[in-house]
Amino acid sequence: MLEQLITLDQMLDNASKMPIDEQLMLAEIIKKRIIEQRRKGLVQNVKESVGEYKSGRAKTGSIDDLINDLNYML
Repeated sequence: MLEQLITLDQMLDNASKMPIDEQLMLAEIIKKRIIEQRRKGLVQNVKESVGEYKSGRAKTGSIDDLINDLNYML
């Protein structure tokens, strides 16, 4: 069975038809899900960084080295 995709405009239109308290609840649920997704991404980044550090692949240096690297990337 194929799922029917809903456009953002349709979703917003449907949400605007909901009572205000349900709209607020929906907004809070979405906000919490976004926070959780970001948290999972940070956890993954930390795990990768720790693995690189333990394996000796992490680059070390001073703040000036970091700033120079960042400027080089721009």
